[in-house]
Amino acid sequence: MKIRNNKTVAIAAMSIILSTSLLFTGCAAVGVSNNAKAAQSVEAKASSVMTVADSQESGKVAEAVGGAPASQKPPLANQKIIERLSYRMETLEFDKSVQTMQSLTEELGGYVQESGIDGDGALQKNESRTAHYVLRIPQEKLKLWKERAATIGAVLNVSSTSENITESYYDTEAHLKALQTQRDRLLELMKKADKMADIVELEKALADVTYQMDQLTGTLRQYDSLINYSTVTVELFEVSKATIIDKTPVTLGEKISHQFQLSLRWMAEAGQGAIIVLLGGLPIILLAVVLGAVLGLVLRRRRKKHAVPVASIKGEEVPDDTDVFDNNTPPQE
Repeated sequence: MKIRNNKTVAIAAMSIILSTSLLFTGCAAVGVSNNAKAAQSVEAKASSVMTVADSQESGKVAEAVGGAPASQKPPLANQKIIERLSYRMETLEFDKSVQTMQSLTEELGGYVQESGIDGDGALQKNESRTAHYVLRIPQEKLKLWKERAATIGAVLNVSSTSENITESYYDTEAHLKALQTQRDRLLELMKKADKMADIVELEKALADVTYQMDQLTGTLRQYDSLINYSTVTVELFEVSKATIIDKTPVTLGEKISHQFQLSLRWMAEAGQGAIIVLLGGLPIILLAVVLGAVLGLVLRRRRKKHAVPVASIKGEEVPDDTDVFDNNTPPQE
């Protein structure tokens, strides 16, 4: 009975020593025991204390990196903003515009993330082409891109969005630092563990922590890429005639002038369409004229053939059919 009491006291003492060591020094040692039940109890205590310590450490790290208290926000200079731009452009010189866009991107230190051109295949040489580009421009050079975008082509539409990921960024960073601290503790425990069961459990815990750290590291890298390099999407259309963008008329004179210009454009487009239809359909029109002439001639000859000659009514000799049809002179009385 005394032996069991001594063992219980020993286990409790080891647990207290281990808990105190983890809370104030961040390190722990796995006690060597001759009893398997005592070893499991020590390990459970260590896990519980480590969870509490990690939560405290996470709060300290959050305060260090971002001003962690929930009531406070990081300074404006430390805000993490993701910017995206989207352009719709048209151009009369498609190849030149594409080259200008690529050159401007390289000049500003960016790169082409995605690109594609439609209407440039062997079966589509006569069709207007469309280019789709996704560009990554350094955030500090985005203002220059906006100023020089008009050199690529006529800008029809531009839109922009901003996403503030400051809170998510610093939370992820704090979690990663807490996991790094936890990993260091697990490594210290593994150095002092001398039982295979303890080593196996510690290795499993270390593998799980390492996996989470890799995921969070990848997330931070993605955040940094989106923050440091803004995403610019460009839709470029090849046209044969520039789009005319009219100002909204306000006064009576402007409204009359606007309507007059619209009428002139409609008449010009209608006349152009008529010329295109006439000249483009000229072979069909000529064929229709020839067929109409031949049909008219055939009908005319049939009418002459079935007509009753005037001379036969008076009893005179009717000339041969050939003479009647071929000679244009009327029959004599």
